[in-house]
Amino acid sequence: MSPPRRSLSALCAVLAIAGAAHAADEALVLRMSAERLAAEGRCEDAIATARRARELAPQDAAAAAVEGRCLLDLKRYDEASRALADAKRLAPNDAEVAVEELMALYHLGNRVEAERALVDAKRLAPNDARVSLYEGLLLAEKDQQRASAEVLQRAARLDPSADPYASYYAGMAWLRANEREKAREALERAQAAGGAWGEQAAQALASLEAGGVAGKLWLRARGGIEYDSNVVLRGDNVGLPSDISRKDDGRGAWSVLVGYEAFRNHDWAVGVIGGYQGTAQFNLTDFDLQYPTVSIYFDRRVDDASFLRFQPYAGYAWQDLDPYLRHAGGELSYYRGFDEAGSGRLWTRVGYQDYLYPTQLDENKVSRDGWEYLAGYEHLLPLKSGTTLRAGVDAGAYRADGSDNDYATGGAYAGVRQELPWRFALDLSGGFDYQAYGRNSSFTEAPPLFKPDPHGNRHDEIWTAQVELERPITDWLILSGRYRYVDDNSNADPFDYERHVVGGYLTVVWSQ
Repeated sequence: MSPPRRSLSALCAVLAIAGAAHAADEALVLRMSAERLAAEGRCEDAIATARRARELAPQDAAAAAVEGRCLLDLKRYDEASRALADAKRLAPNDAEVAVEELMALYHLGNRVEAERALVDAKRLAPNDARVSLYEGLLLAEKDQQRASAEVLQRAARLDPSADPYASYYAGMAWLRANEREKAREALERAQAAGGAWGEQAAQALASLEAGGVAGKLWLRARGGIEYDSNVVLRGDNVGLPSDISRKDDGRGAWSVLVGYEAFRNHDWAVGVIGGYQGTAQFNLTDFDLQYPTVSIYFDRRVDDASFLRFQPYAGYAWQDLDPYLRHAGGELSYYRGFDEAGSGRLWTRVGYQDYLYPTQLDENKVSRDGWEYLAGYEHLLPLKSGTTLRAGVDAGAYRADGSDNDYATGGAYAGVRQELPWRFALDLSGGFDYQAYGRNSSFTEAPPLFKPDPHGNRHDEIWTAQVELERPITDWLILSGRYRYVDDNSNADPFDYERHVVGGYLTVVWSQ
């Protein structure tokens, strides 16, 4: 006798529920097994197990995520992107899935979809170093090199384990943006980490130290407005000439540097750098300055970590369109990288300065024309925290035609640059220079403006301090503000002064 139909339907329902429960339990066990296999690095087995779990439980986002993660590790990016897309559909707020989908799409070469995935990844995992890393790589491909480098440096700060490759790519982006010092800092961080990325960074540094990988043609132009508390460089105890009513003034200020590298091979490089800077005072127009310069550099590789540079230079300056100064000379530098200890430059300079303005005093005493002899050493030390330390010393002498202006000099300076949130950078520096002259100044013998100095030969103690804050607006435009303080503590009143300069600037950078 067959069972009633209602009883048969109930039995089938019970069996179906039992089967579904069994399948769900089996899917859970399989997914957990896949997660264990993935953690052990057995990705092929994990993928097969995760796929079986997904067949039994198609809505299991975690199983799809395990499959996608292992496919990503095996560089099977097409399959990984599909599995991770399923995981994201099932769990749209899973931060890890969002980051891994971004990675898979980037390596697959699907830049449009990678950009879309980046939006979700930044929303769900804003402080994940991998998100910053891939954002930086995408920016570099859109030729936004400065923004790329800054985001990549953020990745290195967020996760030290990401530093070797993040710093390497940041260094290469800085190179393409023609920021050689920043490129050197980033590449030295990558080199210090060692491994394969450290080796690539070492090769890039060798090329950079030999003259650079930057574009053959580059430009850096800055313009801004400044306030100067002491345009005329007069001390508080010194009166002003009758035709000058004040010491302070505002002005427009600008500078342009253009470089072109004409030749490079493994051992040699030759290039030229032209410069032009000037000021236009609002009131004290007698102190307007026009100052073009030119130099040629010759680089010679010494070894994989060092090179020599010889750089002759010349310049000419006008003050209020009247000839003021012409000069020429040459500088010889030895650059060397020291791996994790940073990089250094040992240099020496010889030049002649010819001052063109007339004077009413005895030329044999007050003429400033003469030869400059200087030598020094400076060192750069980047740290992984986004901090860069620098310091230097120099010493030398000036031998003038006028006996007043012979002096020996020695000095030192130090500075620190710190990368800040929101793409800001703060730079602090200070220095001291001592100048010991062979006699007192003849200006102190010219009453009634000055009184004779009772303290013997002139000597100047020159202290400087500077603070600068900058932020890029675009990949090629930088906004900055700067304050500079100078205190020339001289025992000769005409040269004993303080000066405060504060300004705001826009800087354009370009390279080809």
